[in-house]
Amino acid sequence: MSKPLHVFSNEQELLEGMWPTPLLKLRIGNDTWAKLEFYNPFSRSVKDRTAWFLFRQALIKNVNHIVEATSGNTGIALASLSSIYGMQFTMFLPVVAPKVYKVLVKLLGGNVIEAGNSTNDVIPLVKRFAEMSNAVNLDQFNNPINVIAHYETTAREIDEQLTSIGKRPSRIIATMGTGGHIAGVAKYFKEKYGDNVEIVGVQPSENSRIPGIKRQNGSNSLLRDIKIDRVVDVSLEEAIDGTISVARTSGILIGISAGATVAAYKRINDVSSTTVLIFPDDAFKYVDILEQTLKEI
Repeated sequence: MSKPLHVFSNEQELLEGMWPTPLLKLRIGNDTWAKLEFYNPFSRSVKDRTAWFLFRQALIKNVNHIVEATSGNTGIALASLSSIYGMQFTMFLPVVAPKVYKVLVKLLGGNVIEAGNSTNDVIPLVKRFAEMSNAVNLDQFNNPINVIAHYETTAREIDEQLTSIGKRPSRIIATMGTGGHIAGVAKYFKEKYGDNVEIVGVQPSENSRIPGIKRQNGSNSLLRDIKIDRVVDVSLEEAIDGTISVARTSGILIGISAGATVAAYKRINDVSSTTVLIFPDDAFKYVDILEQTLKEI
């Protein structure tokens, strides 16, 4: 039987029609799988899921102007959705974020305000801006809808995809930024399988900056009451090495945060279990950073 052709009559069908995103067996370890979140159509990242679930709240409330603090991918997804639905969108972006995010959000018709060195720096600015501009801050950092998005989609897809081939994960490795996707995945698998599934979080090592993820300090409200079995620190150099290794073994151009999950997997060094790595996005937004590294090797 031939596979059905993907034909979509509108953008919402395109977004939800790309789910489930592919699960690919990697050429590392014996039973290692990658959830390829760059198949999401708008931001080419896992953040399409968060953005759509948050954006639906804005649609219900008849919001005209959305403002959000983001390191990049959520901003692209929200700018795309705002363009589709005729809303105004303003993104607060740390000045250290890759330039591509600013360009793409502007291309989509959004406004960009650069400030601070991290999303933590700009969150208070966003709240003040929302109050002064009669805009709504969807607040991906504290909104439990962020977790629900990944509980209902990302986690369920992984479970159903592995079940379809007679498998169950022993370990899931995911990065930590807002905490949304790892919290949703952890909540789902801990509820269903308990401690038979180990949840591994990945964060930048001290004094290291990895685009899209951040070091946790215990104040993340989305991770409250979520069981993360262990956290692995990864340097930018290790994350880039992970990106390069996947490119040169599987021919897949994964992003640097995805490379961090590969580095964490190698650190754990247990190739016997069924492990799923969540790859948040692809390499194309990070060409400038990768180019610098490739010049040195």
